[in-house]
Amino acid sequence: MQLPCDRSCKTRIRGNMTLSRSICIATAFASLWFAVHAATVRAQNISAAQPKNDPPKTRADSRNANCRIIYLGIVGALEPPNNKHSGVVQIRDTLSGPEYPDVCARSVSPYNWIQGLHWLLKHFPAHPGRLTDEELARIPKVILVGHSAGGWAVLGVARDLRRRNIPVELMVQVDSVGVTDHTVPRNVKAAAIFHARDVMMPLTTKSLRLEDSTRTKIVANVLVKGAGHWSITRDPRIRNLVIDDVDSLRTASASPDSSDSQSQP
Repeated sequence: MQLPCDRSCKTRIRGNMTLSRSICIATAFASLWFAVHAATVRAQNISAAQPKNDPPKTRADSRNANCRIIYLGIVGALEPPNNKHSGVVQIRDTLSGPEYPDVCARSVSPYNWIQGLHWLLKHFPAHPGRLTDEELARIPKVILVGHSAGGWAVLGVARDLRRRNIPVELMVQVDSVGVTDHTVPRNVKAAAIFHARDVMMPLTTKSLRLEDSTRTKIVANVLVKGAGHWSITRDPRIRNLVIDDVDSLRTASASPDSSDSQSQP
């Protein structure tokens, strides 16, 4: 016998069905995330085992030899590293333009974040161990931006730099997806998180924890209303935050008191 069901009963049933669908979607994305993570680790191991061939010299080599600021952007796992619709890539293209001749900018996939780290470290002294105070006064400034799985990856980059005593001026995570992407390492001076209410919401990071609150400041924790998981990267506040920081660093390095910081390692 079928029991009667009033309006409130039907509302609860619809709510349970919506919750079930949300759980299924979140579970699917979680499975995708762990698959991506496993593939990333395998790709890194294969890359580390293969011999590296030096690419031919390009026009970018001269810029890389003189950069005072390094921008490394890591896009989401389901997009190419040169996706022109990604705000992470659009910032890279701006910083690669003639207006910023002292900035080295690159974007990579989270599958290849180790390659991005190796590219970044080419601009620093190559000896093992931590950098000295004298070296720190001469090294380029670092800015990291990561979207989706790239938000998890930039934390991996920052933690590796921490082991070498290399500071990160600014780290921005955009709708970040990952298991270990909540705690900002102490070598990051300023951190920001931008997140959206979208299908990825059950998996994305909404807040950050600081390894050392005396050394790191959270400069932004923004819910981007009306944005989706992909469109959020083009929010102008993200771009403005990065470009303003680059401009401030360039101004500071050009001042007479910062003449030593203009020398390259």
